[in-house]
Amino acid sequence: MEFLDEIGAMVSSTIQLKKKMNGGKITREQLCEAVNAVLIMTPYKDDKEVRDKLIENAEFNNKTWMDSAHTMASEDRNWSPWLTKAKPDISWLYWKRYEQLLRNQGWPATVIETLDETIDQTLGQLTNPKQEGSWDRRGMVVGSVQSGKTANYTGLICKAADAGYKVIIVLAGFHKNLRSQTQIRIEEGFLGYDKSEPGSPKLVGVGDIAHDHKKLWPDSATTRADNGDFGAGESKNFANSIDRPLVFVVKKNKSVLENLIRYLKGQGMAQKGITDPKQPAPISEIPLLLIDDESDQGSINTNKANLRSTTPDEDEQYDPEIDPTVINGLIRTILNTFEQSAYVAYTATPFANIMIHKESTSKKFGEDLFPRSFITCIEAPTNYVGPQKMFGYTDTETGEETDGLPLTRKIYDYADSLHLKEKNGWMPPLHKNGHKPMYQGEARVPPSLYRALLSYLLSCSARVLRGQGNKHSSMLVHVTRLNDVQGRVTSQVKESLASIRQSLVYGSDDPHSSVWHDLEALWEQDYVKTTSAINAERCPVHSWNEIRKVLPKVVQTIKIREINGSAGDVLDYERHRNTGLNVIAIGGDKLSRGLTLEGLLVSYFTRPSKTYDTLMQMGRWFGYRDGFIDLTRLFAPEELINWFRHISDADSELRKDFQTMWLAGATPENFGHRVRTHPLLQVTSPVKMRHGQKEKCSYSGDLVQTIVFHVGDDERFQNISATNSLLNEAGEKRYSRMRSTDSRLIWQGVPAKLIITFLESYKAGSENGVRRVDTNLIAKYVNAQIDKGNLINWTVLVSGKSFTDPKKSEKLAGFDVGLVTRTDKDHEADYFRPGVISSPNDERVISLTKDDFQQALRETRKIVELQKGSEEAEKVTHPRGPQLRKYRPSSEGLLIIYPIDPSSHPESESASDKPFIGFAISFPGIDGSQDIPVEYIVNSVGQQTDG
Repeated sequence: MEFLDEIGAMVSSTIQLKKKMNGGKITREQLCEAVNAVLIMTPYKDDKEVRDKLIENAEFNNKTWMDSAHTMASEDRNWSPWLTKAKPDISWLYWKRYEQLLRNQGWPATVIETLDETIDQTLGQLTNPKQEGSWDRRGMVVGSVQSGKTANYTGLICKAADAGYKVIIVLAGFHKNLRSQTQIRIEEGFLGYDKSEPGSPKLVGVGDIAHDHKKLWPDSATTRADNGDFGAGESKNFANSIDRPLVFVVKKNKSVLENLIRYLKGQGMAQKGITDPKQPAPISEIPLLLIDDESDQGSINTNKANLRSTTPDEDEQYDPEIDPTVINGLIRTILNTFEQSAYVAYTATPFANIMIHKESTSKKFGEDLFPRSFITCIEAPTNYVGPQKMFGYTDTETGEETDGLPLTRKIYDYADSLHLKEKNGWMPPLHKNGHKPMYQGEARVPPSLYRALLSYLLSCSARVLRGQGNKHSSMLVHVTRLNDVQGRVTSQVKESLASIRQSLVYGSDDPHSSVWHDLEALWEQDYVKTTSAINAERCPVHSWNEIRKVLPKVVQTIKIREINGSAGDVLDYERHRNTGLNVIAIGGDKLSRGLTLEGLLVSYFTRPSKTYDTLMQMGRWFGYRDGFIDLTRLFAPEELINWFRHISDADSELRKDFQTMWLAGATPENFGHRVRTHPLLQVTSPVKMRHGQKEKCSYSGDLVQTIVFHVGDDERFQNISATNSLLNEAGEKRYSRMRSTDSRLIWQGVPAKLIITFLESYKAGSENGVRRVDTNLIAKYVNAQIDKGNLINWTVLVSGKSFTDPKKSEKLAGFDVGLVTRTDKDHEADYFRPGVISSPNDERVISLTKDDFQQALRETRKIVELQKGSEEAEKVTHPRGPQLRKYRPSSEGLLIIYPIDPSSHPESESASDKPFIGFAISFPGIDGSQDIPVEYIVNSVGQQTDG
């Protein structure tokens, strides 16, 4: 490709001109317009690959950007919009100081601008702190794991303090190291000082920025020290009126929260002159902002089933200090100690919060923590590496499948078998306290962990060559939650690292050293290929000779830290801020929630879990990896990697749901209902899973399709038989041939009972135990709608090819149907996974009225404009699937049959030449008052329909 450098320079000049004309700002849409304007003058005007590369380079050269947040809100109780009118009269001193700190830290101007707008959205949803009388607002901000939620709520604290909120409480996880880490961030971004050591407070963060500290000196009841949480003996002057904000950063811990409540209740009694402790005395005229970080952990009331969810390796005693039901009640009590309060939950896995029933109240604690007032979904900056980038995802509407980055490495040697109930091996899924990790009879790390350690050394060495040697570089080893077992793993890792160090530092002249040989082979066969494949900016391919020279020095800098409640080790990143800390962190729960592992390069992860939020939060490898994304590695069992991929799909789908519902003006209550009944959540084991817990599922407005198939002969014959039975019973009276060149077949006016019979007869496939389509549950859902007049009239479409080759066809209900081909995504012998099998055009077989079509088209264009800009939106001529389904009559169901060529799965060992029969069901949107979700039961094994 010639002249690409010159074309890139022209794009850069065009972007700079647009920025000058737009006050120094540029949106992604304008950036894409600049690329298109230049490309149209070149031979590459129609080359998508060149266009995408130029846009990628332009984004990088203009640092990063982030899309605006979207807020779904309810005007509940006595709240009214206030910020727009009040904003000019607020000085915003705390915010301006924090904004300057972000600039000093190198945050892109475009990201800071969007952060400013996003925080204004959230602040505006709170009640004006100047408003008199009693009030409270309850909302939630949804981000992504390791994406910068702390920066967002630190900014909210600054703006809330500027606006007049006086007491700020931050709930920061279960463990003291996470609380301390959060306290440090609040000190740097809001307080401006560290008072953990005796003597005068030390200025930090915003405290080093020249401002009037007499005006900007909030008070803090907690410090960053290990013992800096709010204790029973703490006391603070709390007058009826306070001039500066008072901050508490506390653990979600029963004793700590009870201490805080006693203190607050005492202040309320003193304020009102009340001496009887039984008499209510809420604090008045002092507005509270309560930030609940990682709000889906510990804050959700699980009392309904009176059982804790357990993981296979759990062997710990119940701890009342972190019991979710207890913590939930204490949080609600804190809110009740103020007459004026705002509660904002922050999480990356919001589904547990939204699944709180909005009517859940109690006489003792009042209403539960459902975000009835607002839900804000914030977008991560473009340089964020999240589940979609890491594992890939499937767009269920377009069928487009995006591959993840080539950074995962499957491991098999951690246990004697890959079965979830395996009890033998180095670290089997089922093990208890006292387990001794043994590999082939020896107390040593398995080869996969040895390989992970070598990978970490190589990654650290490459960072040194890239000028990043003074940055933190971490490795995560997360294989058990049990402290004593973690201790044994730590000992083995230390022994292995010592042996490696011995070879690299003292045996460097030995040409036969196995360590040197292993490192070179790993570098050439893995790292060189991966870096070349990713081809990221500022990620050059280094030669082995370059790496070899720095390895002996790097290996001597590695520290090993055991992070749990028993070991005394800490992740002391702050002490090594200027030189960088190279650390291997070994732990369990303390490393799986909230705690940031700075510069995480290599993760070794075996903990079995299938709950959506648990797996997502354990993904410490999500985050920002500028300049070293190619050096990151995730070592994990194949099943866990597959589960992350499924979760990536679910996460992508639900965020798209949010966007669609936001455009339609939905409320948190509407979205809460949608999440509580979303069919994808059954796949990922619904959050806050309880033994024998009943959940509900609705398919309203969904497109459900088979994307995994059994490869056996019996299943194929069964599904062909079920299809023939359906089509034969539909009868000729309901059959018509479509007027199209592909001669597809269509049956209209098919009764629902035939569809139900087909679903009950069909055998759906599974991928590594994951069944994406539950035909019995779908059948039950269809049957439940009939009495309401929903889904009573079905169209059945057979979407095959024109009949041209008898060897590439199947006779269905007497008709020769050409087989379609689909690409096998996984190339596994045990199952066939083509991914999305449907075609967007197939849903158009049921026509909408002219008015409904135009309304659906307008909504589709709005979504496309939001995602890709106005230029792409104008090209849209037909509504997308979600909008077609939304405006289709609720009585009209659509079943699409896909006969798939068996040669699409060449790995199959089956002797059968019979096709795979796939199907898609397009459900119309059914109004919430008319929709009847159906129940299914969740337990530790899986799901089953109830009745």
